[in-house]
Amino acid sequence: MNRSAIALGVIIGCAVLTGSVNAASVVNPEQQRRSDLVLKIVDKWGQHVEGAYARPAEAWGEDMLPLLMKAPMESLQRAANARTFEGMNDALLAKAAPVPVMPRAGLATPRVSGAGGAQPVRAEAGTDAIGDADQDLVYVPVTPCRVLDTRLAGGRIPAAGTRSFEIASVTDYTAQGGSATDCNVGNVGTIGSAVINFTVVNPSIPGFVTAFEFGGTQPLAATVNYVAGDIRGNLAIVPLDSDPAGNDISVYTFAETHLVGDIVGYFVAPQATAMECTSTFASQSVAANDVFNFAIPACPVSYAVTGAGCRTPGFGEANWSINGLYRNGASVDTFCAGQNATSGVITVEGTAQCCRVPGR
Repeated sequence: MNRSAIALGVIIGCAVLTGSVNAASVVNPEQQRRSDLVLKIVDKWGQHVEGAYARPAEAWGEDMLPLLMKAPMESLQRAANARTFEGMNDALLAKAAPVPVMPRAGLATPRVSGAGGAQPVRAEAGTDAIGDADQDLVYVPVTPCRVLDTRLAGGRIPAAGTRSFEIASVTDYTAQGGSATDCNVGNVGTIGSAVINFTVVNPSIPGFVTAFEFGGTQPLAATVNYVAGDIRGNLAIVPLDSDPAGNDISVYTFAETHLVGDIVGYFVAPQATAMECTSTFASQSVAANDVFNFAIPACPVSYAVTGAGCRTPGFGEANWSINGLYRNGASVDTFCAGQNATSGVITVEGTAQCCRVPGR
């Protein structure tokens, strides 16, 4: 790996950003510190990138330079100290973290700002509601997990280009620059939509990216708007292609850019599951001709009473006033009440059936 070239690239880049004229020959302490941290990151993770993603460490290092050069020093320090590759990436992209709310299903009306040579800006999807009223899909959150990173696989998406990616039925995402796991998503079967935080990294000029269903019509709304050299993220719901084989989503970009995608959840159809039931029980000994009136224990939390009844071991041993269920205003209580109809001691038993619908 050409460490000297990488270090010099960082120093020159920092000087250009600060406006230094003779930047290559004058290195201030901050530039030197940044260069040291960058080299630490590249040295620490270069072999990992080559082994996990089959991407040359030097090429990866050079591709990371724009991001490393502009990252806040605090983020760069956290990235250099990170113990995992994912932690290093997360530290560098921290400023692109999305607002922690769920996107609204549907698309906003497109808008274009400016006049004449105006920069292309499109309305992004809103972020104030969840769900799909038509399909009644169920949202399942997952620990944020990387499913794509063009800095590690595929390279920058060209201007006015579209690239497609797999989301469902994937054993690991390294072929797309993502996690070497299934992200707890690839093994769940059919997914209606995925909730992904898309982050653009160092686009060449201002523009936008739009994510949409593979094979579907590209919508007018943007997923992320960006300016040149930006690091910017946005959370979006993206419908997935229903064909189990092949790609699931496509992403269009106005300008050449790198793209990172972290899945945080998905929507699936509700599943019908068998009832899950339990019961409660109580008994009481009742003397000859005595009355009895006792409650059957309430159902456990999250269970609802579906039936109740009271009994004696023999026939005709009790005169019943309440045998199981008793409406008490707006609620239904479970009671055994009546009188011993014999000249001896009897046992009165009460049972309540409690059920719930498990799963989603």
